[in-house]
Amino acid sequence: MEKTCDSVKRFGKDGNGTAARNETLESFIRDAGDRAYHFAYDLSGNGDEARELVQEACYRVARAWESFEPSRPVNSWFFTVLRNAFVDSRRRFDRRNGVSLSIPLDGENGASFEDIIPDGAEGPQDSLERAEKVQTVRRALKGLTREHRAVLELCDMGGLAYDEVARNLGVSVGTVRSRIYRARVALRGQLAAS
Repeated sequence: MEKTCDSVKRFGKDGNGTAARNETLESFIRDAGDRAYHFAYDLSGNGDEARELVQEACYRVARAWESFEPSRPVNSWFFTVLRNAFVDSRRRFDRRNGVSLSIPLDGENGASFEDIIPDGAEGPQDSLERAEKVQTVRRALKGLTREHRAVLELCDMGGLAYDEVARNLGVSVGTVRSRIYRARVALRGQLAAS
């Protein structure tokens, strides 16, 4: 991460910002470098790509540093920029490497990928297996406490973020995290007993 920090230092000092704001940026990137790399690695699954993502995020943050509102947390802004850099890189990759499914494989009149790829329609056996799994999960959920069911329904089934779940239940985010952990452990136990 040192090369990234050096480039940000040069960029920040050449910019129009004040020395204090530039020092804040330099200090943040120096302190957050390892966490940023690990986050980027979790997103990409590749060390080289993770380093490039961190460097791109540092560049974007340094470029937009003058427009950053100092009252906002730098940490969340930086990691949002990093995640967006990852999403942008995936989109670029998909555009460059995408294959049309309608292009014929053998000349003009040959079969295409869309002709040979299954349509994804669920067969009768798949439908029965899925229904059985749903019933198993429902039975396991009924075996949980009301508190555990509520937190799982809001977070895992409803897709709400921890802070939204906390607001809905009237508890702290830390309480939501511990309840979700305990509820998932209890659900796994119920499923294993089934």
